[in-house]
Order: sequence, then C-alpha cells, then structure tokens
Amino acid sequence: MDKLEKALQKARIDRERALAEVATATVLPLEAPPAAPPPEPERTATQPLSPAELERHRVVVRPGRGETVDLFRMLRTKVMQQMQGAGLRTLAITSPQYGDGKTTIAINLAMSLALDVKQTVLLVDTDMRKPSVHEFLGMKPECGLDDYLLRDVPIAKCLVKPNIERLVVLPVAHSLQDSSELLGTPKMAKLAAELKTRYPDRIVIYDMPPLLTQDDTLAFLPLVDGVLLVVRDGVSPIADVRACAESLAGRNFLGTILNDSRFSA
Repeated sequence: MDKLEKALQKARIDRERALAEVATATVLPLEAPPAAPPPEPERTATQPLSPAELERHRVVVRPGRGETVDLFRMLRTKVMQQMQGAGLRTLAITSPQYGDGKTTIAINLAMSLALDVKQTVLLVDTDMRKPSVHEFLGMKPECGLDDYLLRDVPIAKCLVKPNIERLVVLPVAHSLQDSSELLGTPKMAKLAAELKTRYPDRIVIYDMPPLLTQDDTLAFLPLVDGVLLVVRDGVSPIADVRACAESLAGRNFLGTILNDSRFSA
C-alpha cells in the first residue's frame, strides 16, 4: 500500500505541476490572416476616334477645320450663356424626325464644349432604339447605358473616353425597343441626378430620340435642365416644327438650331 500511495501522490503532484505550468504559460495571439487586397478602381475605357467615321458623319469640331469649328464655337457660346444664366447643367438635344441631324449637332456641340477648359463634358446616347453616337465616332463599346439599366453593369464600365480632353461618352451598346419604359424608371432618374451632380464643372449633353417618332424624349425631359430642337432646313415640315413646339411648351426650351441652312449668317 505504501508503494501505491507513493505512486498516487507522485502522480497527483505531477498533474498539479503540469496544470500550474499551463495556467502560467504565455498565450500567443493567433496570426492574423493577410488583409485582402483593395479592389481595383474602375477605369474608364479609352478608344481612339475614327477620322474616316468623323468625316463621313460630318463631325467637324477638330483642329484645322477653320470656319466649321468657328460655327460651333459660336453655338457653344450662345448655349453656355443661356445655361450659365439660368444655372443649367444638363441639355437634351432632339429633333422632329430622324435625319434632321440631331446626333451630328449633339456630338459637335459636345466636342466644342470640351475644347473650353472651363468645363468637362459627358455625352450620353439616350436614343436607345437607334443608338448612333458610337457609330458616328467610330467606337465599338463593349457595354453601355442599356447594360447598366438591364444588367446592373457598373456605370464606370459603360463609359468610354475618346482621345479628346475633357470629353467622356456614355453610349448605348445594343438597341432596345422598350426604351421609353427604361428611360422613365427610378433607376434612370437616379443616374441622371448622379451624372449631373458628380462633378461641379460637368456639362451633360443627351442625344435624345426625335420628338414625333416615339415617347422616349417626353418621358425623359423632366430629368434634364433644358432642351434644344434641331430642324433641317428645307426638310423638316412646318407642321412638325409646330407640333414639337407644342410638345415642348412649359419645358425649359433654349431654342432651335437650323441644320443645313442655305443662308449664311
């Protein structure tokens, strides 16, 4: 029994010593997992313009074009005077019918505004049934406003930066038939407000569908500050111009641009 008691006592002492050592041991903190790398910032895609497409679609606001550039500088000055006087930041450009030259005017005006170092310009194609801004510029966008509205593609991935300083383009990559329903959604309203307020020096130009061919423009006009109407000299019927004037009654209508005028100023 003495041997057994001694063995039990020794085992008890060894156990107590081991417990004491555990209690007084320094607890080392677990190694923290490596931090996840920060997300890559969204970058605006860059695409050079096609001189051949610019020439074919009469995009004339480029260095070395002389009098044609001066005409759009004059238009730019008149438009900016009206917009600044009224505190306007966004402008819709429309026409009575297709073929009146609204997209040509919208692009040339946007480029002319971008030549002025006092502001940056965002050109947005909202003619979703017949988008043509990217075609006029010779661009091939991978995604656009349609992808943002329908597939939640981040807007930064939909923007395209041409090789013109202070100008960014938001194209429509794929034509849509139910475009008025999209332009009238709360999501589009939220985007229009964000595009207007994100940068204090930004002017937003919207290339809208013709007023008399679909209801997209009327659905969208409450989201913009002002509107310009492009009519084509010798082509746009007086009845169409009057119908547009009636539709724009009560809007912030800045004026009419006579495209292809046969009369010199």
